[in-house]
Amino acid sequence: MPAIGMRILAVGKLSRGTQSILSRLASSGWGSRTVDTLREAEALVNTFRFDLILAAESLPDGRAYTMTEAVVRRDGTLLVAVALSESCLWLPVVDLGAKVLGTRALNPEQLEQEAEKILRARDRELLRALPPSAQPPPRRAGVPRRKTPAA
Repeated sequence: MPAIGMRILAVGKLSRGTQSILSRLASSGWGSRTVDTLREAEALVNTFRFDLILAAESLPDGRAYTMTEAVVRRDGTLLVAVALSESCLWLPVVDLGAKVLGTRALNPEQLEQEAEKILRARDRELLRALPPSAQPPPRRAGVPRRKTPAA
């Protein structure tokens, strides 16, 4: 079984739905690390490269938007959860190193699709950066061969 890479940083108190999404992403090989405070998150973001950071807007020691510049420098993506009365909206703040706050919002159901899209795009980038000898062979398209001769 391949190792799971820590590609996602979750910051703050997570809803059950977000925890479920992180579990499903982990089953695809995209692991996550969870921290409670802004200070812990900033230390990790400045030390490691995370492709996706999911953060609650209000944290015990500050606001998630404080991480914007650090995430931009690391070419990451930062999504911030803004609490509503019964749910939340996820605001993209940084998208692959570019500031995008205010361009759109995601409901909790869209979060998993967006996370997969971001992580798959980063996977493609990483594969392109590999030397040709280290890249996996291309997939063959077509009809699968029969195992037994046709009658």
